Amino acid sequence: MEAIISLAAFVAGITSHLAFFRIGEHHLYSTRYVLAAILAFAISTTVQSRFFQFSSHGAALGTLGIATSYFGGLYSSLIIFRLFFHPLNKFSGPLGCKISSAWFTTYLSRRDAFRQLLKLHQKHGNFLRIGSNDLSIAHPKAVQAIYGLGSQCRKADWYDLTYPMVSLQSTRDDELHSKWRRVWSTAFGDRNLRDYEQRMLRYRAILIKAIEDSAGQSMDMTKWFGYYSFDVMGELAFGRSFEMLETTKEHEAIKLLNAGTLALSLKLPMWFFRLLVSIPGATKDWWVFIRYCISQLDNRINAKGDTKDLMSCLLKPFNGQNPTGLDRTLLEGDSQLIIVAGSDTTSTTLTTVFRYLAQYPHHVGILRAEIDPLQRSELGEYAYIDLSKLKHLNGVINEALRLFPPVPTILPRLTPPDGLDIDGTFIPGNTTVFCPQFVVGRSSESYASPDEFIPERWYSQPELLRDASSFAPFSTGNYGCVGRPLALLNIRAVVARIVASYDIRSTPVESLIEFDNGMKENFTFIPPELKLSFVKRQMSE
Repeated sequence: MEAIISLAAFVAGITSHLAFFRIGEHHLYSTRYVLAAILAFAISTTVQSRFFQFSSHGAALGTLGIATSYFGGLYSSLIIFRLFFHPLNKFSGPLGCKISSAWFTTYLSRRDAFRQLLKLHQKHGNFLRIGSNDLSIAHPKAVQAIYGLGSQCRKADWYDLTYPMVSLQSTRDDELHSKWRRVWSTAFGDRNLRDYEQRMLRYRAILIKAIEDSAGQSMDMTKWFGYYSFDVMGELAFGRSFEMLETTKEHEAIKLLNAGTLALSLKLPMWFFRLLVSIPGATKDWWVFIRYCISQLDNRINAKGDTKDLMSCLLKPFNGQNPTGLDRTLLEGDSQLIIVAGSDTTSTTLTTVFRYLAQYPHHVGILRAEIDPLQRSELGEYAYIDLSKLKHLNGVINEALRLFPPVPTILPRLTPPDGLDIDGTFIPGNTTVFCPQFVVGRSSESYASPDEFIPERWYSQPELLRDASSFAPFSTGNYGCVGRPLALLNIRAVVARIVASYDIRSTPVESLIEFDNGMKENFTFIPPELKLSFVKRQMSE
């Protein structure tokens, strides 16, 4: 009798995989499945002890045997299917990754998914099976095919991390995304950018004063650019900064953010993250940070006056009314999106730019040749329209973004049901795909001398660009970063202001290599210390 029950449970496991778990998305229900399994175990144990005269211990052991048979059938079917019958079974990749999307985590003890993906692509080629239904694609034509305008790919389950709370970035509803993006786009028109630029001046002045006061002593520019970027975005999002530049201390909310996003470095499947966030206290730091952002949103909604900032543009359609329902949910999601997306990307790019200017100081001279003829304001600032036209400045920034893109690896999409062809390689439908920008940026198919810092490739040496369409550090297409104009305005202004006024003291190449090796990744890059010193430029040169 026990053998028959075990066999039936084994068959039930196989059937549940083939008829249910193999089809559709289940990540939103992982907590329910775990609770259902616990409830089923309790019911089975109770039934056996009450109606079949088993002891409590014997009933529990009997239920455990049934559960073992069931899950044995479920996972046997799952493994056989994924290895031999899955639509991706022809793609190369580590054996463990073919069986489970959680296997890639075993490579990430150093929080360096970007580095591990580069190694795996070098071994397995442009098309890498990195999970049971996941492909990492480094082919240069894949970027536009997956992310570009007209692409039929849609957002994958990764974006449901905080569902039902959604934001412009995380919503998977294309109609809602298009509607809300139009509201966001109004925040980045020329008139608003000019207003934001004026509000940034104060924080840039504090940063420059810190450099001036350092008197040539070493500064950790990773820290200072982080202070600057978060203060600016706090000002532009909520009308008040985090005051980190002034206090030279990391704000508690930013500490919570950094701690809360640490789990993202493991690149675990979304069903696991959904299960994790449902456990009380398991992701406390992340939710405390979100509650902080929501409290700042409430303060901003209740504030009087006509302050020009990002949130004022998002609140404008409500005509002074308190947003409710989905509108409120979107604003709550966007309140943390503004801080995370607008700060990490800017601070990482600034840090990387100065890492390379320290190693290759001749680029400072080229930048000055462009910048010096521009007229400064009384505050020593330049018009952002003038800076946007400087070819070498843009080339330097693009090279920093190519070599260390702020979001280096996973921006997942789902291929359309009919599949997707990338330069003759067919990708099956409903496959999770992504193009790791760090890997693409170091591909010889996209760039000549891909590991070298050559800003001229972006204007005077176009032969070094073998496929410029693969360059998408802000993503591209309908889901591309809507805040790109603001980020570039901010980056250009900081680089121009520092380079025009200060010499960067030479730094041993060994320490810069150490910087590269110390780079980590959660969702965005987490740069290590970058120790640089600055000396006032002698204007007689």
